Amino acid sequence: MRRGLLVYNPAAGGRDRTAQMAALAERARTRGLELSLLATEGPRHATALVRGHLAGKPDLVAVAGGDGTVAEAAEALAGSEIPLAILPAGTTNVVAREYGLGATPEEAEALLASTVTRTLTTWPSAGRTSLICTGVGFDARVMSNVNPTLKRIFGRAGFSITATLEWYRYEFPPIEVTGLDADGRPFERRATFVLSANTRRYGGDAVLSPFADPDDDLLDLVLFTSEDRGDLFQFYRLLPDGRARQLGVRGVERFPVRSFTARSLAGYELEVQVDGDGAGTTPVDVGPAAGRVAILVPE
Repeated sequence: MRRGLLVYNPAAGGRDRTAQMAALAERARTRGLELSLLATEGPRHATALVRGHLAGKPDLVAVAGGDGTVAEAAEALAGSEIPLAILPAGTTNVVAREYGLGATPEEAEALLASTVTRTLTTWPSAGRTSLICTGVGFDARVMSNVNPTLKRIFGRAGFSITATLEWYRYEFPPIEVTGLDADGRPFERRATFVLSANTRRYGGDAVLSPFADPDDDLLDLVLFTSEDRGDLFQFYRLLPDGRARQLGVRGVERFPVRSFTARSLAGYELEVQVDGDGAGTTPVDVGPAAGRVAILVPE
């Protein structure tokens, strides 16, 4: 009998997951995997739960929740050989989409028997661990101001409603971005909106940058430098089609980096988002890479 942990957010995706997780663990037991059920109770609890059980040397750690819960578990596992099985139960589940793991815990359940892994680099960002992206400015303001009721009822569409409102009033504040590029050389840029990509996907199936590789020690930095509302509209109009045509919009620049710092030059601090969740305000330091975690993928 193999042994593992099943760390889950009991309210992931706006529903009670308790009975669902108990049923999943029972099915796993009949297949030779004993899972200890561990429910999270708040932010960063998943990290503490996983770290607190690593001494028992589990064969795997399964996580059912959104990307935030997955990132917390990955923080505890980075640098270890214990694989992470992602059972997507959040609103967008970007990491699960990036690795083709399915859309629900039941669809991803077969991963518990898989022996195939792919690595995913973890990044320190705004005092937490990031797997997907960091944003400063426009999208961070949307993530920070989205109404929880809209998010619960409409899912990703709830973000679109908030994005429209924020687009009308975005003031294109100046942002200083400094750091080390892919070759370790210092750089300095100015932007009015900043995004960095570890995974190709962003906010669902949209491809922010096809050049991003979650297995390397680089982030793809996407800088929006325009002050034109029409350019910002074009950026988000093209983003969902998955062909990364938004990178050709006027005022958009991208290049790989090892780390960066974003500071507001607007006379006030700006919102920051990490992996789709509000993460305070500027200044924000991102990177360098903090280690890799082995993600179980379909055989």
